[in-house]
Amino acid sequence: MKSAAAILCGLASLWAQSVEIRRDSFGTPYIFGKTDADCAYGLAWAHAEDDFLRLQYMVALGKGRLGRLIGKAGAAMDYFAHFTGTFVLSPLQYDSLSPQIRNILEAYAEGLNAFAQAYPEAVLDKKLFPVRGEDLMRGYMIVLAGMIGTGQALQHTLAGHPERYEFRVNAGSNAIALSSRKTADGNTYLLINPHVPIEGVMRWYEAFIHSEEGWHVLGGFFPGMVSPGLGTTPYLGWGVTFNWPDFVDIYRLTLHPKNPRLYRIDGRWDTLRARKVRLEVRLMRNPHAFAQGWPVLRPPHPKGPVIRIRKTIETSAFGPVVRTKTGVYALRFPIEKLYRAPQQWYHMSKARNFSEFYAALCLQGIPHFNIVYADRSDTIFYLFNAALPERGPGYDWQRVLPGDSSALLWKRYLSIAELPQVLAPRCGYVFSVNNSPFATTCPEEAPNPEAFPPYHGWQWNRHNNREHRFYELIRAQERVSWEAFRAIKYDRQYPKEGPIRSLWLAFASLPDTSYTLLEEALRLVRSWDFSGLSDSRAAALLTLAASYALKKANLPAYNWLEEGQIALPPSLCWEALAYAARQLKRFYDRIDPPLAAVQAIEVKSKRHALDGLPEQLAPTYAEWDEKKGFLRVLAGDTYIQFVRFSRETPYPYIESVLPLGVSGDPTSPHYDDQLPLYRTRRCKPMSLDPAYNRQYPLVRTLQRP
Repeated sequence: MKSAAAILCGLASLWAQSVEIRRDSFGTPYIFGKTDADCAYGLAWAHAEDDFLRLQYMVALGKGRLGRLIGKAGAAMDYFAHFTGTFVLSPLQYDSLSPQIRNILEAYAEGLNAFAQAYPEAVLDKKLFPVRGEDLMRGYMIVLAGMIGTGQALQHTLAGHPERYEFRVNAGSNAIALSSRKTADGNTYLLINPHVPIEGVMRWYEAFIHSEEGWHVLGGFFPGMVSPGLGTTPYLGWGVTFNWPDFVDIYRLTLHPKNPRLYRIDGRWDTLRARKVRLEVRLMRNPHAFAQGWPVLRPPHPKGPVIRIRKTIETSAFGPVVRTKTGVYALRFPIEKLYRAPQQWYHMSKARNFSEFYAALCLQGIPHFNIVYADRSDTIFYLFNAALPERGPGYDWQRVLPGDSSALLWKRYLSIAELPQVLAPRCGYVFSVNNSPFATTCPEEAPNPEAFPPYHGWQWNRHNNREHRFYELIRAQERVSWEAFRAIKYDRQYPKEGPIRSLWLAFASLPDTSYTLLEEALRLVRSWDFSGLSDSRAAALLTLAASYALKKANLPAYNWLEEGQIALPPSLCWEALAYAARQLKRFYDRIDPPLAAVQAIEVKSKRHALDGLPEQLAPTYAEWDEKKGFLRVLAGDTYIQFVRFSRETPYPYIESVLPLGVSGDPTSPHYDDQLPLYRTRRCKPMSLDPAYNRQYPLVRTLQRP
């Protein structure tokens, strides 16, 4: 006779939902569940198996406890999270999310909690768990608030020169869509190709999801994302690239001469509202070690004393307040919209056609990113997606604004329909390479800049080398084959015209010299064919010299990106050329070693040659390692999907690759098993066919309560 407890346990197991995790030979997880929430639970578990360390960083960020894990840098992020008002807004905002997305967030949180309970030795901070869905939503809000330039604006303001703020990002991404009007086989092509640091905290993760409720997608995830940020379904696919218009307004407040807690607005004095926040900082000897990747089940547990710091955050009608020696300022940014980001991404990945996808975009929870879309119905689409306030004439909105009139407060945001976009152009292509929104298809069908209010910093999104090169390649072909499409992505040649020319000319136009080493270097620069291929003899010298000169001139590296002239004085160019020549001579006994001998990605103390240069369609961003004497690759292609839609087949053809592998655990065989493909510009075939994907070994069955 069974006991009552045994019967109840048996009934509970019947009610539990079963989730399957299968993995292919590269360790990619294929998650099958009855409901969407089941899949979210399985996704959390699978990602934790592969990269629990980074997931805990994101959980700590959402809970305001990152300072306990990584010290001062983490405490600065915790302060930023409080500064944005995320912790004040999130309780009400979480309740206003749809029950469907709250269910997804809670299921994902349950998966993390179950993993933490199963592997308590891997938990860095016991107070991180249990995780709640609201913690995950806050993580989205904090990361996106930083991504739209709020952190940059805060840093400039704290440094006492808010007038210098201009939102820029020193990186890029590619996304391209071709309709049957442009393809040789009449199919629809899509390239998904983000560029971020290869081994950073925000490391791309690939997973396949299939639920009986219709959630069916293969895509890329950052740690803590409950649905893909980019990816492909049986019906459609989308890529994203960074954009940087003016999301943040900075106001100078006028304080009362006798009471510093009062500020003037509309001819009266109002009180600054204040709240106390507590930060915790662990004093650590080597805090940066935590960002380098560690075994998932034996992470380095934080050591060192924890100190507690109290801060006061003041808020005005214009936003949170920053007091400096040069004045008191307030920052305004679209924090109140960001809570919808997980809901929007989820609905984008559930859409079955362009109308449903566009409806998801209209949620406007994702505050930025260019979006490039393609589907099996041969629709292609580009959108300069941005949460931009409606601004009016009479003020220079890209400068510090007067903070004494409510007339400068935002009343509404531009709708999706009011943003630059291109739908189904007759020329058959749309693209984004972090360039101007007014050069994202053939010129005759591109958005007209005169049709958009000039108050949003559109010009901050400049024309660049990749834009010029893409136009060269696409205009040279009346119809593009699948092989030619892949060749465009992997192109490592600079354009005939573009920003790179002015940078090269700063060195090539130097006068002849009698100094042997410099004369040889100058001759090498002048002979360069603007290639970033592995056998290029001039690429290493010029890359090293240009990086040195830009840094010395206090010009950020995105000057490789910009349209226009680069003002480098000849004396600095000579100095940079001499530095580069001496460094190469020292380590390679010559100044013209092939790029493949100098540039490499270092993985587990072993170097792997990698070609490509900054701002090429197949880019590589590297820094010179003065101790080891090589160009250390830090960023470039970090996830690639090639997608080909056909109306004759139920599923698109897909190839993909990660730069290292799906696991963030250096002891795992899947930490770097995709590196040989990545280095040789190859991909692995992927499938959206559930029956096909069920052939992969079943590695985990989870019972979700």
